[in-house]
Amino acid sequence: MAKVIEDVQAILKPVLVKKGFDLWDVLYEKQEGDFVLRVFVDRVEGEINMDDLVMLTEVISEELDSITPDPFPQAYLLDVSSPGADRELKQPQNYLWAIGKFIEVDLSVASSGVDNYIGQLVSFADDELTLDVFSKAKHQLINVPLTNVKSARLSVSQDRILVSDEDYDWALNKLVHVSTYQKIDGQKEFSGELSQITNDNLIVKNDDDSEFVIPRRAVAQARQSNDF
Repeated sequence: MAKVIEDVQAILKPVLVKKGFDLWDVLYEKQEGDFVLRVFVDRVEGEINMDDLVMLTEVISEELDSITPDPFPQAYLLDVSSPGADRELKQPQNYLWAIGKFIEVDLSVASSGVDNYIGQLVSFADDELTLDVFSKAKHQLINVPLTNVKSARLSVSQDRILVSDEDYDWALNKLVHVSTYQKIDGQKEFSGELSQITNDNLIVKNDDDSEFVIPRRAVAQARQSNDF
C-alpha cells in the first residue's frame, strides 16, 4: 500500500500545484471489503469549496487512469476531500504551513509528566517543533523533536491567551473575550472586537458598535478567540 501512495503522490503533486492546490495527504485503505483511495487537497491560497472538489475529482481521476503500469492491485473507490479544520499534520510541509497557527501535539514519550501540548506553532526547523504554550499564567516556548511526536493536528480551538503587550498588539482588531476581577457596568465577561489599546485600558467593541472600556488592572484573563 505504501508503494501505491508514493506513486499517487508523485503524479498528483505537480499537477495540483500548477492549478493552485496543495496535496495534503493520501490514504489507501480497505473499508468494508472495498479499497478506498482518499486524496486530501487544499487551496494554496484561500479556502477550498465544493465546486473545487468536484472539479478536482475529475482531474485526479484522469491522472490516476494515466499511471502506467497500473499501481492498483484491484478496483477502488476515489474520495477527494478537504483535510478539514482539525487536519492531521504529517509531512514537513504540513508543519511549515501550520506556523503561526494553533496545533495539538500528542507525545510518544511524556516530558515532565506531560504527554500532550496545545499551543501556537512558532517554528519548525531541523526536525523540531517550537510551540508557544500558555502554562502557569505565562507563555513558555516548548521544543518538541519530531521523533517524539505521536500525532499532531490543527487545533479546532484557536484561542490565544493575552498576557504581554505583544499579545495585545497581535490581537488588535480581532475578536477577544475578557473576564474581570470585579463587575464593570454590571458585568464581568466581555466579548467583541479589541478596537483600541492604551497603557491603562482595553476598548472592546460590541456587534452594535457600542464600546466597553476595561481597565487593564481589572483583567483576570483575556484571550483571542473566534469561537464565542
